[in-house]
Amino acid sequence: MKDGFLLLNKSKDWTSFDVCKKLSHMFSLEKIGHNGTLDPFATGLLLIAFGDATKLLSFMENDQKTYVAKLVLGKKTSTGDLTGETIEEKQISVVDVDTTKKVLNSLLGPQKQIPPMTSAIHVNGRKLYELAHEGKIVERKARDIFIYGLDLVSIDKNSITFKATVSKGTYIRTLGETIAELTGNVGYLETLQRVSIGDFKIEQSKPISEVSENDFLDMFSVIKTYMPVYKVKDEETLKKVKHGGKLSLRLFDKFEPLYCVVDQDEKVQAIYQLKEGQHYFCARNLNSYESI
Repeated sequence: MKDGFLLLNKSKDWTSFDVCKKLSHMFSLEKIGHNGTLDPFATGLLLIAFGDATKLLSFMENDQKTYVAKLVLGKKTSTGDLTGETIEEKQISVVDVDTTKKVLNSLLGPQKQIPPMTSAIHVNGRKLYELAHEGKIVERKARDIFIYGLDLVSIDKNSITFKATVSKGTYIRTLGETIAELTGNVGYLETLQRVSIGDFKIEQSKPISEVSENDFLDMFSVIKTYMPVYKVKDEETLKKVKHGGKLSLRLFDKFEPLYCVVDQDEKVQAIYQLKEGQHYFCARNLNSYESI
């Protein structure tokens, strides 16, 4: 299989790019990408796409992701994690379980978050972390994020370990700093592990040293967890789909924003998008024809 997905458990000190490069070499993959970067110090679940499956990644960006993080109190670093230099130290204000849970509950729902200078967001054509390496700090606009779940895992006099389920664009390092501040402290992340992406759990993944082609997932088994599926019922419609033609609303049971269109063998043919409530148009064609 040269078109599909892989659930990988990333080790510490690997970049997401390192993982893709290694897998590309191991399995002779020409096109490869992933859904959601993990920092080198972070570990956990990466959803890798290869071959034509890389064309589906842009439709898979809004999934919820869950992390477990250990927040060490008493020091603040330049990066928000253990890799940065200490920029502030403060005597630890002891926090109890009830107080910490109240702080976590106060952060649930829609939030505004300012991206850290160590992020890869572009400002005026430059990545923020490039500017940070030059000692520059620029103004960043707060971004809308959503925190779906925030639970206390454990607590001691020096640290808080929490589990967070969040929207796209949420920086857990920044969230950790916010939690520390709301408890009257400063802090940084010592560990960070991603434990789920959408419906996929870390228990389903393997480290790169153990993966084989037997672990590859076909495109249909993954994309069907992100959007409803329409199975083409006749050759005429299938031909239209392969050429990127528009489809009538009458073919669909529900008017969902996106549909994954498959043939009778459940091979993914295209992603169709509802536009202006009139027709479904081809947003991404996985055949040799151009998308419309």
